Formats: sequence, C-alpha cells, structure tokens
Amino acid sequence: MAEIPLGRNPERPSIYMSEEIQKAEQGAKKAWPAIMGWVGGITALIGLFASLAGGMTWLINHHKHKAELEANMALAQAQATQAEYEAAVQSYADILKANPLYQPALDQQLNTAMLWTENFHVLVPEGQDATGVAAPALDRILSILDSGMTRVKGPQAADVRAHIGWAHWLNQHIAQREFGPAAEQNFRAALALDPSNVYANAMLGNWMLQNGGSFAEAIQHLDQAVSTGKARPFVRSLQLGGLIDLDEKGAHVETVKAANDARKSGESLEERYKADILAFCFDPARTSHDEYAEYLSAIPEDEVWKTYIWLDDNRGTAQSHAADQDFDHDFIEANLLELSGKPQESLEKYRLLQSELKNGPDTMKNTVDAAISRLSRR
Repeated sequence: MAEIPLGRNPERPSIYMSEEIQKAEQGAKKAWPAIMGWVGGITALIGLFASLAGGMTWLINHHKHKAELEANMALAQAQATQAEYEAAVQSYADILKANPLYQPALDQQLNTAMLWTENFHVLVPEGQDATGVAAPALDRILSILDSGMTRVKGPQAADVRAHIGWAHWLNQHIAQREFGPAAEQNFRAALALDPSNVYANAMLGNWMLQNGGSFAEAIQHLDQAVSTGKARPFVRSLQLGGLIDLDEKGAHVETVKAANDARKSGESLEERYKADILAFCFDPARTSHDEYAEYLSAIPEDEVWKTYIWLDDNRGTAQSHAADQDFDHDFIEANLLELSGKPQESLEKYRLLQSELKNGPDTMKNTVDAAISRLSRR
C-alpha cells in the first residue's frame, strides 16, 4: 500500500475550483442588478430625452398653430370691421375647416352673417338680373343663421331668428325667388322669444310699411325698437326707409317726429336721408298748409323749426341755390308762425317774402299770395 504524504489530498483541487466558481456566480448575481439598474437608468434617460424632444416639438407646433389662429381671427375681424362681410365669413370658414368646434370663430361668423344681412346689397350691371348675384350670398347667410339658431339661446336666439326673417325678405325682395310668409313668421317668432327685441320690432315694422300692413301697428313696432336705444343707425334706416315717400295718412308726421327725435338724441343722419325728408315733408311745392298744421299737432313749434334747419344744414355754394334755400326757410317759418297763433308776424314774413319773390318760382309766389289774402281777411 502506497503511503500518502502528510498534508496532501488528491480531491482538494476540485474543491478549490468549485468554491471559485461559486464565488464568481455569487459576484455575478450581485453585479447583475446593478448592471440592469444601470441599463434601466440609461433607458429611462433616453425615454426622458425622447419625451422632452417630443414635448418641445408639440410646444413649438402648438405655439405656431395658436399664432396662425390668432392671425386668421384678426384678419376676419378686420374684414368685418371694414364691412367686407362676405370675405370675413369666408375667413371664419377657413378657420373652422381646421378647427370645427372653435367657439370664437363660430360666434364671430354668426355675428358677421347678421351684420351682412343688415347691410346686404348687390351691385348688378345694367340689364342684368339681381337673382344670380344675390341668391348664392343669401343661401350662405341663411345656412350660417340656421346653423347658429341651433346653438344660441335667450335674447340672442331672438336676434338670430329676426335676421333669418330679414334674409327671407331679401330673398323675396332682391333675389325675387321666394314668395310666402316666411319673413313675417320669423319676425313674429322672434318677438315671441323676446317681445322687446330691437331687430324683430324694427324689421317687422319696416316690413309692414313696405307690404301694406297695419300702419298703426308698424309704427308701434318701430317706436319700440327706437326706445331700446340699441342698433340706432340701423333702426333709423328701417324707420325712415319705410316712412319716406309712403302714401299713407300720418306718414309725414311720423317722419318729422323721427327726424326730430334723431336731432334731439344727437344722432347723425346720412345726407341722403336728410334730403329725402326735406323733399317729402318740407318742400314748399308739395307740402300743404294743412300738413304743416299736422306737424305742429305732434311737435312743438320751435322743435319743428329746429329740426327743419338741422335737416337743411348743407347749404349749397352756388348763389342761386342759397337764394332758393332762403326763400324756402322764410316760407316755412311764415307757415309755422301762422299755425302757432302769430298771424301778424306771419303776415309780415309773407309780405317780405312776396317782395323778394318777384323773380322767384311761380308756385311759391302763388302760395304766398294766397296766404297773404287769407291772413288779411282775419
């Protein structure tokens, strides 16, 4: 039997190797979480940087979109302010293509469509039918108003409903392609929503004057519209536009009352309205002595005179025109003096005018002669 030297064991090397492997495995196990943690951290950082980059891109795009939106809104608002209503409506439509639910654009497009309705007119070459020009524009207006009616409530609903009625009236009156009660029905539906609505009252009153409705009821609606103090230039245009040249008893008096109220309220009337009122209510060749008496039954004498001078403030530069204007002033003043119970002052004014009219218009001379004869017999 062989002797094994002391301190030597043939199985020891394998034991040592096993222990080394175990230590290595344990070290690897301990290192693996750290490695994975490091990898996870790198991945998280990459994700963070990607998110930040994506966020920056979103912010840049959002800022760009917001700037473009604000610029387009400003353009549309400027167009509406400059009375370029059709262009403004289209600009809002372009905004809504990209942002269908953008409320400010929806609201402003609706408001612009109502302004377009109030100021609607078309330029048609001589001999051409207005229908082809007016019809597409009115179709677009009605589409916007009808859509708006589904979104609005309260007093604004009455505003929109009244404008729908006016668009139907324009469709009949200008485009001449609609015949029926749609206009009046919408005006009265608006009044059912809001009896004091300025647009419904003004539009219905004007519509009645143009279509042979009750004169008394029309005046009530127009007076109600004026009393609101809202949309005054538009209301006056409907009031005076319906009254001037209307062949109806009381139309002259209501026209003078409207002009007097406009003067006292500090309003400014377009020169065309002033000229039309003068021709309709104060033309010496057309206005009778009895009509002047009607004016004074509704308005104090001094207010009639002030209103007449206010209407006739645009004196011509030509000497002949100024002289005719002086004759008219003297004639009307003499009439008002007579009607206000001052016959002697009136007679003196008529006689002075008679001497000045030796070479003046025959119509006025004959009227002045008749007035002098009438007053001299008293």
